[in-house]
Amino acid sequence: MRTITRTEITVETRVVVVMNRSSSVFQNWCADCGELARMVLLEEVAFAGASPTAICQRLEANAIHVVEGAGGLSFICLNSMLK
Repeated sequence: MRTITRTEITVETRVVVVMNRSSSVFQNWCADCGELARMVLLEEVAFAGASPTAICQRLEANAIHVVEGAGGLSFICLNSMLK
């Protein structure tokens, strides 16, 4: 009788985004999270390497929390972005 051996390999990946301009990150209340969260401009997230298509898909699915700021600027809750 022949014995079959099966090997499973699990690979975990992490993404690290480093933003050098700390002036664009601030804390604000996120109504969706129900807590204080770090916020960043939507444009900053796009420049950090996230694809615009992926951002739009997550926005449409309400997976990313967006807060409208003064002057019509859109800020993203980093808590929701990192989930």
